[in-house]
Amino acid sequence: MMKLKHFFYIAIILLVSSCELHSNLQDKAIEISEEIREKMASDSREAIYNIQFSVQNKQLVVRGETSLPKAKISLLSALKGLHVNLVDSLDLLPANDLADFTWALVNLSVVNLRSQPKHSAELVSQAIMGTPVRVLKKQNSWYLIQTPDHYIAWVDEAALQLKNKVQIKSWRHARRVICLPDFRLAKSLNQKEIVTDLVAGTILKVTKELKNSYELELPDGREITLSKEYCEDFDHWKEKKLIDAHQLTKTAKQFIGRPYLWGGTSSKGVDCSGFVKSVYFMNGIILARDASLQFRHGIPITPQQGYQKLVEGDLIFFGRAATNSKAQKVTHVGMYMANGEYIHSSGRVKINSFDPNAENFNNYRSVSWLGGRHVLDNIGDRGIVPVSEHPWY
Repeated sequence: MMKLKHFFYIAIILLVSSCELHSNLQDKAIEISEEIREKMASDSREAIYNIQFSVQNKQLVVRGETSLPKAKISLLSALKGLHVNLVDSLDLLPANDLADFTWALVNLSVVNLRSQPKHSAELVSQAIMGTPVRVLKKQNSWYLIQTPDHYIAWVDEAALQLKNKVQIKSWRHARRVICLPDFRLAKSLNQKEIVTDLVAGTILKVTKELKNSYELELPDGREITLSKEYCEDFDHWKEKKLIDAHQLTKTAKQFIGRPYLWGGTSSKGVDCSGFVKSVYFMNGIILARDASLQFRHGIPITPQQGYQKLVEGDLIFFGRAATNSKAQKVTHVGMYMANGEYIHSSGRVKINSFDPNAENFNNYRSVSWLGGRHVLDNIGDRGIVPVSEHPWY
């Protein structure tokens, strides 16, 4: 009887020791993973890094998914330092079941990007026809995609025309135009039927050039004809340098009166960050998507320096200043023009002023101003990329 109790106690000790060993191993693995997350995938809006660990048969099993090849390599390399047998079950996106169709072009004038794969999910952004996107995975009739500004969201399959590597390369080398009007209805080649609507920033392939118009191909093969006055050669447009910041103001004023739309990034409706993003894109520059992301890029101007230090085209940010108990929170963005005035989307696109003596002074915005960012002096930053230098175009 004593021998049996002794054996039982030993078994419990071994089991507890084994559990502690597994727990310690998992804790160390999680610590390593979190360091890599912080360094390479700190924001889930721009990178996927979902990692789980378990210990099975004295092996450390790594599961989950990531959109970052370098993050996976770094993680597995660091885990080897734990001197344990690794089982790599970590999926690298794009998912294998997509085969070679890991690219797509937006196929509708404006498509809604959502936080989850369902129509009732939050509208987090939009994309315009002809925008190249990276396809990461599919769930039912929804695709998880990444847009050229690194933003990751879900879109329903009707919004995309899938492309393989050969097809997307062919599109990049094809002659294309960018559409300039805020809104335009486009008709068939015989001019008898409406095929689609178009918004500013649409990129389409040229199939034939006529004297006063182009015959254009939509991503899914539908064809339209469009007057040359409504578009510009894409390669010529993207190579133009933004020399005069006043061009940004001229573009921004074309949006005046447009309704605020949460998640909106087109001339049909814009949220605050979608507005400044659209203004900059129509001048050949891709900004990060959300205000809090845009705040990370550019040369800072602090509230202590005063709005007088701002120059035309600077982004200006508003929100909650940091306190002893709460971190700073960026909730709004606009674009500075001149003489204390700025333009932003708040209810509608409008102009307000920092000057307390101006009729359009906005005290609420002035007291919540968190500073600005010089954008044009920092082109080439990850969040301030010329279209001409973006490999997807």
